[in-house]
Amino acid sequence: MKYSKYIPLISLIGDILILNILFVAAFIVRHPYVDHFSDKHLLFYIYLNFCWLLLFFVFGGSDIDRNTRKKSILFTYIKIIVFFFFLFLMYFQYTPLQYYPRSSLKYLFASFFIALVFWKFFLYYAFYYYRKKGYNYRNVIILGYGSRSRELAKYFQTNLWHGYRFLGFFDDHKRTNRGIVGGWDDLADYIRENEVNEVYIAWGCVPKDVLPEITAVISEFPVNVRIIPDLAGFSYKNAEMINYGILPVMQIHPGPLSFWYNRLLKRGFDILASLFVIVFVVSWVSAILYLLSLPGKNGRLIFKQRRTRIDGKSFTCYKFRTMKENEHEHVKQATSDDPRVTRIGRFLRKWSIDELPQFYNVLKGEMSIVGPRPHMLRHTREYQRLVKRYMLRHTVKPGITGLAQVNGYRGEIKKHQDLVKRVQMDVNYIENWSFNMDLKIMLLTIWVLIKGQKEAY
Repeated sequence: MKYSKYIPLISLIGDILILNILFVAAFIVRHPYVDHFSDKHLLFYIYLNFCWLLLFFVFGGSDIDRNTRKKSILFTYIKIIVFFFFLFLMYFQYTPLQYYPRSSLKYLFASFFIALVFWKFFLYYAFYYYRKKGYNYRNVIILGYGSRSRELAKYFQTNLWHGYRFLGFFDDHKRTNRGIVGGWDDLADYIRENEVNEVYIAWGCVPKDVLPEITAVISEFPVNVRIIPDLAGFSYKNAEMINYGILPVMQIHPGPLSFWYNRLLKRGFDILASLFVIVFVVSWVSAILYLLSLPGKNGRLIFKQRRTRIDGKSFTCYKFRTMKENEHEHVKQATSDDPRVTRIGRFLRKWSIDELPQFYNVLKGEMSIVGPRPHMLRHTREYQRLVKRYMLRHTVKPGITGLAQVNGYRGEIKKHQDLVKRVQMDVNYIENWSFNMDLKIMLLTIWVLIKGQKEAY
């Protein structure tokens, strides 16, 4: 089996078999004295299969290829199952029919979902193994030799289970380089003689004057053409093609949090968690600090400072005051053995207790529990000139804790590389966000606080 066109069909056949075994065969076994093949029951069986076929194609159950991720498959079938359940119940609103009692339906659908997931993952790993053995492959070539095309070639060569057989590069200027099998003039003969299935064009590595000739050659063959864009430092993870009339335009999403459903999930958790912390932690900590007369001559209990938030705008960030009032408190970071920090303030900073009032910022929607740490306005203006992609940090809400902080990049910035590393961590978080990542960072934050960090001063 050389191509993957049969995979959606195999997947669907497995779905239909599982559906009929659980909903039809199991019903027959469970109720042996019922007329299982009466007109009403036959119509119900047909309805079930029709609904599944409809949902399978509507929600993209057929959109399975060699690059489909397991998570994508799982989410697709969760959606299909949910809608299938409602269509199943809807049938009984209009047609009286003896079927399973309602108390049994939860077990029936749970078994159905588990069986489907098992089948999908079995299929996934079966093709994984099949491709790793060298079957179900596609012959691919890359036009243009550069860092991006070499990176893609390495991916093909080290991920054999995806079923790509990399044949080589085409480039006229570096014929002696390893892996280059021909120049532009050799392209047509090579595709014809080697049964090439896919052609990847490294857009920034192919001279513009030869592009018309190359596209004309490729159009003569039934091959899939893919473009490796040159986006000059933008994220490749969430790029999509949209059409303005007949003009295709590539749109770059900042990351998973550019999608409303991910923002809704994150915001919902922020509200619940911040309410809990404010009621059960911040309230009594504030009372204790007030009784200790922390404000006194050092200023008010709550320290307020303007910091940069999402979209580059500013907000008032709250902290418990840890320093004596001073003229540099809004422009200068705390340093090791900083004389401005009070004795109690040093304790608060060591255990990050001074950050607790920021849960009010989270509740107000100005911050999130996890995200890039907000900087003072002066530092934002300074840092964006020093580090590329710095302002990408402000495409999401700032956080009380973040990926950089749990990896040791917190507190005073002593050298340029410290700032670069923080920005890299923040960008990595934004481009790879998941709810699981947030939970992991929160757990790591607790562990770091227990273990202690030398940067916490």
